[in-house]
Amino acid sequence: MVIGNDVRENAVYRLYKEGLVMKASIVFYIAASFVSSAIAFGAPAQKGKPQGPCHQVIEACENAGFVQGEYKEGYGLWRDCIDPIMQGKTAAPGTTKALPSVDANLVAACRAKHPKFGSGEVGSE
Repeated sequence: MVIGNDVRENAVYRLYKEGLVMKASIVFYIAASFVSSAIAFGAPAQKGKPQGPCHQVIEACENAGFVQGEYKEGYGLWRDCIDPIMQGKTAAPGTTKALPSVDANLVAACRAKHPKFGSGEVGSE
């Protein structure tokens, strides 16, 4: 039995000495790097903003000139546009811009997908 182990150890030693183990390790790590890169970067990237119904409401408000955080000025994105639209109001007190027209089906689809979306305080006053 001792002779058998010596033969195996010598075979492994010879492979290592010849560099085959090292070459195999390098090839393995390179292949693993390619696979992980393909997984990480190979998925198609989304272009632009998400286009669900709620995002379309946000986009309509942004295109109408409403801006995140500007509710004190009367054209805040949420208080002066999104919240009133989602709550079925035609105007919000204290706003300086007219609400964009948004299809009622789009509002209903958004409400169905995200029931609490646009349920905040309305108006800048």
